[in-house]
Amino acid sequence: MKTDKITKDFRGIKCPVNFAKTKLVLSGMNEGDILELFIDDGSAIENLPGSVEKEGHKVLSKEPLDDGGWCIIIEK
Repeated sequence: MKTDKITKDFRGIKCPVNFAKTKLVLSGMNEGDILELFIDDGSAIENLPGSVEKEGHKVLSKEPLDDGGWCIIIEK
């Protein structure tokens, strides 16, 4: 089975809109697909990973970026 990877840049999008957009992207993905997500520091990194996991997805990594944002890798 082929695994797809989608990349989205949600830096500059505030909570909870970034989570709503993340849920929308994940809803169109297949089980096992990977979402590479770029988000801001602050409330986005504090809230979004836990919210995604509560929805049943797996956060594979959270890495800080040089610009102060974060890259999160999520498996649907």
